[in-house]
Amino acid sequence: MSKRRTVIWTAVAFLTVLGACGPTHAQSLYDTLTHNGACFARTYDEAHLRAHPDQTVTHFFLGDPGPDWVEAQTPAHYNLAFGFQVVGSTDTYSGVAICEPQGALAACDIEGDGGSFTVERNGAGLRIRLERMQVEGMQDFSPDLALRDNRVMLLGPAQSSMCQAE
Repeated sequence: MSKRRTVIWTAVAFLTVLGACGPTHAQSLYDTLTHNGACFARTYDEAHLRAHPDQTVTHFFLGDPGPDWVEAQTPAHYNLAFGFQVVGSTDTYSGVAICEPQGALAACDIEGDGGSFTVERNGAGLRIRLERMQVEGMQDFSPDLALRDNRVMLLGPAQSSMCQAE
């Protein structure tokens, strides 16, 4: 077999194997965030909070809003559940956001005029950027998180139990 023919067959074999490995595109934020039990969370330890004295969030989560929302979900318009706890309170503040894709990120508005935020990938986790976030807990309303050092939060994949509003 000629050298040219060997190069062509090697290239064809490589492309065939590459194609058999499946699609190479990344999973969309919609697919990542709305599948059953999707959860991204972070609990900030005392050392982190001491290093960031203006941060008030001690725990933050974001993920699948649950089976009641399945029929309303589409890649162009979907819902996410979120919640958080703050220093000095045992209350969990939580809500639902309505999100729309905007390029590589999702722009989300919080129900009940609770503010807005964006979600984007951060490696295997997520980066949340708050514009304003002020929602109701079981006992009172949260402060607006964006007024303190809570505007950017990095979350990692977590067990669905970490995304439960208590």
